[in-house]
Amino acid sequence: MSFSIRIVNLGHRYVIFTLIFSLILFMADLKRTAYAGSEDFQIWSPVYLTNSFTDNIQGWYEVQPRFGENVSQVNQLLLRTALGYRITKNLALWQGYAWTPSFEPEFVSENRIYQQLVYAQGFPAVDVMSRTRLEQRWIQHVPGTAVRFRTLLRSRLPLDNSRLWGLVTQNEIFFNLNSPTNGPEGGFDQNRFFLGLNKKINKYLSVDGGYQLQAINTGESSLFNTLNHILLLQFFLNG
Repeated sequence: MSFSIRIVNLGHRYVIFTLIFSLILFMADLKRTAYAGSEDFQIWSPVYLTNSFTDNIQGWYEVQPRFGENVSQVNQLLLRTALGYRITKNLALWQGYAWTPSFEPEFVSENRIYQQLVYAQGFPAVDVMSRTRLEQRWIQHVPGTAVRFRTLLRSRLPLDNSRLWGLVTQNEIFFNLNSPTNGPEGGFDQNRFFLGLNKKINKYLSVDGGYQLQAINTGESSLFNTLNHILLLQFFLNG
């Protein structure tokens, strides 16, 4: 038994080292090749609430303030809600609405509706979740509808026998599917990579804390034109 625990702990350390080393190489490569733009330090602190109405029907509520310009002001606020139907134990289909106003450099209102497919599965060694989302966006001063596709993959590696602590890695990639006048350009939009720790406080609450790198393509000459270094603190509530 003690030998197997040592093997598991060794595996955890190896995974942690590999992920951190990969992130360092990724950031170094951005500096060396594709990146030539601005950087900012930000804090994002989303709160998510999931509520089950029946065994198959769920509600989702989200409040997410984002503080930018070296955490000196609120850059953006995301308010989302959605209704989900559990197709199977591990698969759910959602329809949602979001209001996501931006405040800097000027106030811009944006309304969205979105559809998403979420798959979540727990395994003995790791918990995984994938979310694929299609957004229809109505942005102030942009005629027509901007359509964006995004897909997220999240893993949680338990760090103790009780599975209260976990190492979380998460990556989400975004693509704009069209180019409305004065709006987002079609093609690659951004990528977000997160590495942090998750703690299950109780059966109703768990918390993520860690670092997120947001690499944004603003349509200029290089692939990434903006890098945001984000302290991400997110709270998951189950009603």
